[in-house]
Amino acid sequence: MRIPALAKLLAPIIAVCFLCGCDAQFFGGDRQLMRPPYPAGEERNIQEELKKSLGSFMLKYPKSGEYRSAILRTDLTGDGRNDALVFYRQDETKPISLAVLTQSEGKWQFVSKKEGEGGEIDRVLFGDINCDGVNEIIVGWTIYSSGLNIISAYSLYENNLTTIDVKEYSESKAANISVAYTDMQLYDFDNDGSEEIIASYLNLSEVTATAKLIECHKGVDNAYTMSVTDTAPLDGHVLNYADAKVAKLTDDKIYGVVLDGYKDNSTMITEYVYWNSQRGDLETPFYNAEEQTVLGTVRNVNITSRDIDSDGVIDIPVTALLPGYDHTSENPMYMTLWYNADFSADGYSFMNKKKNIINLSEGYSITWQSAWDNKVTCRLDEKNRILYFYRYKKDRFAFSEELFRIKVFTHKEWKEDQHDPNYAVVLNTTDETVCAALFSSDQTIIDQKNIKAAFSLI
Repeated sequence: MRIPALAKLLAPIIAVCFLCGCDAQFFGGDRQLMRPPYPAGEERNIQEELKKSLGSFMLKYPKSGEYRSAILRTDLTGDGRNDALVFYRQDETKPISLAVLTQSEGKWQFVSKKEGEGGEIDRVLFGDINCDGVNEIIVGWTIYSSGLNIISAYSLYENNLTTIDVKEYSESKAANISVAYTDMQLYDFDNDGSEEIIASYLNLSEVTATAKLIECHKGVDNAYTMSVTDTAPLDGHVLNYADAKVAKLTDDKIYGVVLDGYKDNSTMITEYVYWNSQRGDLETPFYNAEEQTVLGTVRNVNITSRDIDSDGVIDIPVTALLPGYDHTSENPMYMTLWYNADFSADGYSFMNKKKNIINLSEGYSITWQSAWDNKVTCRLDEKNRILYFYRYKKDRFAFSEELFRIKVFTHKEWKEDQHDPNYAVVLNTTDETVCAALFSSDQTIIDQKNIKAAFSLI
């Protein structure tokens, strides 16, 4: 084959590899990918200053959390101006490092750098952990050799990046070790003016889980350190977390961490972690110590906790089988009941805030009306995009008398079908679909006027 013909054959392959950022051995790995893109504006100015100070480099990105950019801008000095935190690697033989640039007279200036502690950046948080009025940097690193995530902390003091040790005591090793985590959240949980970390760690090999409170304090040499000051048990049967966030847990303004976890493909639970200021300890109120699991927030719907009624307090979804179903049913349907929690010296209690039927496949819910209790049940036909509502009578076939259905149409289907406007209510439209409620002409249980108000997207 002639060389020009070979070049024509390989050119598209080479182009695709470079466009996709392939780290192929044919192209030298990081060495050939170390030239970062040069966007306009501040990003370009920051990267040009990095190139002056570092030479060649490749930007690295956090894989989870709120901050996903390789260049993060926040005030690290307390002067009211944003500084730049940059994660990079100079070549494949070097560890990931972090660098800080500050602004001076409208120009970016490289001031400090430090080697990181892991092969990958899991997440980054910013917060004032020592009550000095300035944000510190919290980095979660993934260690390739163990697969664990560990926590590191850094401060910028007099234009110098300084490491703040983050450790916990291991009884088995009789030594202070790095703090492992699966999730971590940063907030002033005990209202003392400085922010703390609540880290949650799933130890899948030992089927245990632990919540850890990590606080900053001054050590014997007057340097700041962070350490685990309290722990509480979590459900070790959770395989992974679907969502984790800081939220207002109760009406009396208790803030904590909300963890929504998968126990298997069809079962989720919610756990709370908060600081009990009256007792002075970290608490996980839903954990049942006798059973070593969480029982009160188990559900069979893949949906996470949220403020469902916009009252500022987080709500927990719990499921109950609809009438006409039992646990042996082939495709059981559930009602979702949303609860607020209340804590007391004796434990916790739930207050029901709302009930609804959730159609996850189409992304909507219908608020359940109290007049439907023990009188209505549902069936979902995902293939035809229909949620049916039936009259329910005990000791009679549950799905014989249809009251109404909610169907998702394409615009073509909606136009072609002829619907009596007296028995059809359009609930939502998009560029591709029309979602409508279609009522049986002889039903009297359901008030058609209330269906649109009961409908909401999720």
